[in-house]
Order: sequence, then structure tokens, then C-alpha cells
Amino acid sequence: MHIRKLDTITSEQIAAGEVVENPSSVVKELVENSLDAGAKRIKVIFKKGGLKEITVIDDGIGIPSDEVRLALERHATSKISCLKDLQEIRTFGFRGEALPSIASVSRISITTRHQNEETGRYILLEGGKEKEYREVGFPVGTRVTIEDLFYNTPARLKFLKGVPSETAKISRIIHFLALSRPDISFSLIKENEVLLEISGDGNLLNVIMKIFGNDLARELVSLNFKSGELILNGYVSKPTYSRNSRNYQIFYINGRYVRSQLFKDALDKSFASIVTSKRYPAAFLYLTLPPENLDVNVHPSKIDVRFQQEEQVRIFLEQSLKKAFTPGYFVSMIQNKSLQKKESSLFLTRKQEIKKGLNLKETLKCDHYPESDLQNQVAEKNYTFNENDIKSSFLKTELFTERFFNGPITGQVFATYIIIQEEDNLIFIDQHAAHERILWEKIQQREGEKEKYVQEILPFTVELPLSIAEAVKDKLELLKDIGLEMEQFGNNTFIIRTVPFFLKDIFTTEVLMDILEDLSGLAVTGREFQKEILLQLSCKTAIKANENLTIEEIKSLLAQLEKCENPFFCPHGRPVMIKIEKYELEKHFKRRG
Repeated sequence: MHIRKLDTITSEQIAAGEVVENPSSVVKELVENSLDAGAKRIKVIFKKGGLKEITVIDDGIGIPSDEVRLALERHATSKISCLKDLQEIRTFGFRGEALPSIASVSRISITTRHQNEETGRYILLEGGKEKEYREVGFPVGTRVTIEDLFYNTPARLKFLKGVPSETAKISRIIHFLALSRPDISFSLIKENEVLLEISGDGNLLNVIMKIFGNDLARELVSLNFKSGELILNGYVSKPTYSRNSRNYQIFYINGRYVRSQLFKDALDKSFASIVTSKRYPAAFLYLTLPPENLDVNVHPSKIDVRFQQEEQVRIFLEQSLKKAFTPGYFVSMIQNKSLQKKESSLFLTRKQEIKKGLNLKETLKCDHYPESDLQNQVAEKNYTFNENDIKSSFLKTELFTERFFNGPITGQVFATYIIIQEEDNLIFIDQHAAHERILWEKIQQREGEKEKYVQEILPFTVELPLSIAEAVKDKLELLKDIGLEMEQFGNNTFIIRTVPFFLKDIFTTEVLMDILEDLSGLAVTGREFQKEILLQLSCKTAIKANENLTIEEIKSLLAQLEKCENPFFCPHGRPVMIKIEKYELEKHFKRRG
């Protein structure tokens, strides 16, 4: 094997592989260049998930005419000039690899005019090779158009997940960038459809409303903590609000979107004392610290970072967030905000109120809101939940014949496992897995008999985050076939007309959001998509772990489990029950050799 120097085309495409993973990474690099150029208005247009075309137009300062060609050469950048600058990065892009890397795997055209010049320049490259260069008339700013991404590297195309998935990634990256700069006007356009329009008025809460909807924005409390040179701003959701994924946790350091386990751990530790189940608060966190204490040059995408004083940052985050989730903090913050004063979400939903045995007055512990006003607001939500709905929906009392389980019910442990003593054996039954199996077979039975899944409810509207709304649009007919009838009513608002029969007693906006969060990430389509959704629905509506059951409810659950064709495994393949022999216990107690 001989050592040889790679040719220019091969080395450029290797570099492109580090920077250009998919269309959304192209959008990220181009928009960050626009931000670094001082743009106040940025428009992003894309077609076919960005594979056919991506165009980014800005009103920044533009590129000087004698530097247009230079901008397309590797390691050429205006962001840094020496090694020392890498220790105090204050811009988004600085490696000088984005434009040449993108150019090597696409057809790229740039039209630009610098603010100090009378005319602009146009340049066209194909696969990194210049095809055209001329002087043009153009307003101050820059337009970059990428066409036929990966046209000359077809192997790269095989690893992309299709147009809907790539569209969702582009939307999400623009969401991250818009949240990083609420003072910038953003437009996101797919084909001829406007997906997002941000005014750039500088109000972060308005950006959050645009992207995630008013319902979430009303649940947020602002943060403002400082310790020395460390500053934490942003928003977290009130302790009564949580989600089943981290999709609503977004972190920034010095204005740059980052992935940070440090933020996640601090949030989890602070929230753990409030919600014991695996739920996550919404959080939009902005940490500011001296640039020299942060290394953003870890990965080409620049979303992984290292801290010079990590322990100090960790303690600051944990202490700040722990305080943010205390009642004294969020109640006082809400009292000072007119938005929350008008539409407070401090009160518990009827489900939570009954579960925790609290009344509204006791929950608030303050006189800021008259009790009657709060009760009226709860009534307007039109919750019809009562505490036994989730159990009674499928745990109707049935005669326990002990036809399958030939032994007495010993009880329930850890509010999760049912124990039956059967001769010289103990049978442990996972109540959640058992109920999942029961629901799944009822669903399958309905399908076999061609019965409707539908349970009609009073129509109501729900506002979805834009990323979820975009995924739902293409699947409305598939959802309708399984009983969840939704009709688009605006860009990200939907009317709910019917729900599947097994949701009829427990349907809430929170249940719907949990379901749609999960389905938005699924790559399957058609019948496989419906099957996955039904599996998730059976899981979400089943009795949960850490839920106490009465002996009558246990008997009813077991009676229904006996009727299942496959009572031994839940639909996901996990065991419903395990058996421990008396002999094994005796070995532990040294009664057996």
C-alpha cells in the first residue's frame, strides 16, 4: 500500500461529508452566514425537501466583488484571522469550509452586492468548478441558490430519509435559528407555501408562539439568573406542564444553538422532585458566558461544545433551574406578567385536581386570582374527566373465573405488578403490559369485524407546533381511517371531530399531543404507519405503572387477559408475566442446596 496525495475533487467531497450531511445542514450554514453578515431579513425557499433547490436571500452587507471567488475556496473566511481568534469565537461560521463544501456536491449560484459598491456580482459553479461569472444589478445583500444537491455523489442520496423527513429537518433548523435571533425577520417557504413568518420584533415569546403555538406559550415562565459572568435567560414551563419527549427543550450558548448534556441533566435533576414519571418540562434556555471559556470548535456542525469551567456552569444551571421550579418563583413571575395574568394556567386540570386531591384555592396559595374566576377558566377548558375514567374504560367488572390463573391473588407490589400464588409458584404480572395486550386485541378484533374505530366527540380546535403540524398534514386520511379525524383549519390549527373508541373517556389535548409527537418522527407509511399509531395508542391508554388498583380492578384485568389469544407478551414483545418457583426462593434463604 502506497501513500499518495488525494486529488482535489476527492478531498473536497470528503470535506463536504463533514459539513454537508443533508439539506438542512446546507440551510444552517447559509443562514448562519447571513446572520454573520448582519442581515435583518432572511428568506429561505426550498423544493422537494431541499434536494431540488434551496435558496437563501438576505439583506446583509454582501460580499465585496473582489472576494466573491475567494469565498468559494477552502479555508477562506472573514470570521477569523489568526489562531487567537479561535479562542474567542463570536460568529456562527468561521471554518471557511461551508461554501466550497456545498459547491463540491451541488450546482451553486451566488448573486451579491456589497454595501459599498454600486453593482453586484453573479457566479455559478457545478461540482466545485466555475461555469459563469459576471457583473449584475442587485440590491445590497446576497442570494445563494443550491440546486440538485448530491447530484454527483448518488451514494449520499441513499442515506437520506425522503422528502417529508428532510422537510421536517429544514423546518426544525429554521426554528432553532429564529429562536436564537428574535430580532431577525425570517420567512420559510416550501414550494409556494409559507411555512413560517417571523416579524423580527425582538420578542422571544412571540417567536415561541409562532413555532409552538399559544397553548405552550401560556405555560411558560421567564428566567433571569446571574452569577458572576454567567447569565441564564429564557423560559421554562410551569411545573404543571410537561411533555413526553425532549422536543420542547432547546438550548443556546452565546446565541448559538447547541446540544448539551449539561443542560439536560440540570433540567432533569431540577424537575425530578416535581414529576416522578418520565416527563420533561418545556425549556428555552439561553446561557451567556465569556467566549474564551467556551470551545465551539469541537465538531464541524458546531453544535457540540466544551466548557473550560464545566463544574462551575453545571452548579449554576442546577441552582438556577431548581429555583425556577419552586412555587415561590413561578407564582411571583406570573403575577408580574400580563399575559399569564389574563390566561393563567396555574390551576390544575380536573384530572390533576382529582388525582392529587387538591382544590384550586389550596393549590394556588395566593389571593391574586379570585376563586370564581379560576373555576370559570377551568370550565371553559371543557374537561369532562373523572378519576376512574382511565380504569373504568376497560376494567368493567367481570366474573373472575380463574380458568387460566389457578391460584389466589396475593396482591399488588410497587403499584405496578400483580402477584398470583399458583401452587409452588409466584406469578408476577406487569399491569401496564397486560392492559396493553387487552387493548391491542380489542383493536384487532374491531378491525377483523370491520367495525368503526370512531367515537364522536364535540368538535374542538387544537394548535400544534409547526414541526408536528407539517408531519400531520400528509397523514390526515390515514389517521381518519383509525378513528382520529382531524381537519386543517389554518396553517397549524386543526379541528378534532372524532377519536378512536378507546380514547373516548380519557381524550385530552395532552394525550393528543403525546401521540402526535411520537407519530411525527415515524418514517413508515400506509398500513404500517396505522399499525404503529395503534400500538402507541394502546400503550398510552393502558393502565400505567405506579397506579394502585383495587382487588376488583385486578380481577377484571385478569379476566380480560385470560380471553386474549396471546396473554404472555404485550404488543411490543415485552413479557406480560414471569414465574418464580418456590424452589428459587428457598435457595435464596438457604433452605435448599
